[in-house]
Amino acid sequence: MSYGEAQQVENTPQVSMDAFSMYYSHMMDNSADHPAFKLQDGQQMNSFLPTSNDLFTKKVNANLMVVVSGVQAPQDILAETTLFVSDDESKDYVSLAQSAFKDTDSAIMIASEQTEIRQDTEATEEAFGRFDNDFSDLDVNIFDKTKEADQQFIIQVEKAKTLALSSSSMKLIEITALETLGKAYGFESKQYKEANLVMRDLFEKFIIPNFPTDGFSTFILTPATKNQVRRDVPVLAQGVCFKTLNDCNNGTDQCSGHGQCAQVQENCFSCQCKSSQFVGDSCQYINSVADFQLLFWTTVLLIVITASVVVCVYQSGDMVDGGIIMAQSLPKQD
Repeated sequence: MSYGEAQQVENTPQVSMDAFSMYYSHMMDNSADHPAFKLQDGQQMNSFLPTSNDLFTKKVNANLMVVVSGVQAPQDILAETTLFVSDDESKDYVSLAQSAFKDTDSAIMIASEQTEIRQDTEATEEAFGRFDNDFSDLDVNIFDKTKEADQQFIIQVEKAKTLALSSSSMKLIEITALETLGKAYGFESKQYKEANLVMRDLFEKFIIPNFPTDGFSTFILTPATKNQVRRDVPVLAQGVCFKTLNDCNNGTDQCSGHGQCAQVQENCFSCQCKSSQFVGDSCQYINSVADFQLLFWTTVLLIVITASVVVCVYQSGDMVDGGIIMAQSLPKQD
């Protein structure tokens, strides 16, 4: 069991994402192909690895990974923590599981975050009814089934329960609707707190009891995504962002011929002007500030020099002898 949110808990180890992924790949019998074969904290992971040296011994007969994003207080869902991982992006763990599953012969069951909901369909109404029955001990009436965030949460919970009850030995369950619900109502709202109780019951009543005892289960709870710009990503001065390179070129007329479109962050392309001479969302303006500054200060300097010369000439004209310097002639000699 692993939590992505690194909290200070006594006697709870913390490892890097590379170390965790290596451990997970080892349990899935595909560590030989793992890119992070050399670990900085490999010694710390040895205590979690099986002691058997038989390479032909299958380590697990079943595998389950459950990834839940948007968890503010992991202890409200699962009380005990095995270890913390330094990475808190839920997509990284989903990609890790998908990579490990692709080499297996067992079926893969994935609860996708992209859930199409149609309020008028019989299947959707049945899912709402099952949800009310499955969690009748909780205040499920607090969820508004006409709102998209609530619908997504209910559908994903029921889909996760269905996958947990399936016969597949390899299961990947991704739940993103808890974070969606928190962002819609607030992470201190009654809806979000009740949703945490639903997640706890989902694990304790449906997922954990129905998983084989000789299998390997991993529960990963990651915090809500922070709405901030990464430090290693340049901030867009104009705030214009295109999803694809073609959209950027078409929307800016290829940066007006004064630059080129480049990717500055994920799913974000913007114009990068060739020089500071051009500015604007599509490098369409000429930056005349530098030329203006040069012209302005040159003019000021010329005015100062001219004024100084005039003052010097004026002061020279006020001398007693008229300001005219004449050469002295020698006395005449007979």
